[in-house]
Amino acid sequence: MYKAYLDNNVIVEIEEGKYSAEQFLNKYGYAYYFSQAHIEELLEANGNPKVSQIGRLNLLSKLCGKNNILTGVADVPEFFDKEPIEMYNLAGITYHIRQLIHQAVNQYDEIAPRARQELGFDTLQFNNESPENVLRLIDKRLKETSGIDLITYLKETEAYMGRALYHTLMQLIDMANYWGDKKTIHSDVARLYDSSHAYFAQICDVLVTDDKRMNMKVKAIYSFLNVRTRVVSADDFLCN
Repeated sequence: MYKAYLDNNVIVEIEEGKYSAEQFLNKYGYAYYFSQAHIEELLEANGNPKVSQIGRLNLLSKLCGKNNILTGVADVPEFFDKEPIEMYNLAGITYHIRQLIHQAVNQYDEIAPRARQELGFDTLQFNNESPENVLRLIDKRLKETSGIDLITYLKETEAYMGRALYHTLMQLIDMANYWGDKKTIHSDVARLYDSSHAYFAQICDVLVTDDKRMNMKVKAIYSFLNVRTRVVSADDFLCN
């Protein structure tokens, strides 16, 4: 049985009727997994009239059952068996998600302009590059400007494992304006969730996302880290 991970935007598309849960459940040979990132995004949306908390939890339960992925203590997450409602209740008690997310966004906003200038990212045109080349080019630019390679940089910033590694790589890609988003507070928060979903999905066979920008950025990260998880759109996943 192959393991599939649906990005949050695909979950929303099911809620909006673009796809049905049955289309995914009828895909032969696949089991679906949800993660802490899905629960954290739902907590962040608490109070949004467009998001039904219980409706989202019921949909995740229908798709995934107890197929949950938890953050591990090492560089990769681990599988866990708990229903979405259980994880939601636990997270609601233990996570101050808004505070943590906005703290991370503020830290990024402080360092990003200087890093862009020092690395010369404002003048680089990355969008014509394949995902496989992006972080290698960033690695090359780091060596040229600072004399250290990307791996050394990551180790020095204590971002060489777990979710922190994915967050840092996603931020570097954003600094290079590769498939960049228009600068808003929402785009900063969305980027953190994108990297979290990419982190959790690394232990699945396929990550399904209809966010083209995320698709390209995650492919860049997976290529750099030699992660074999495929990244595909919902249409491509369902039709192949």
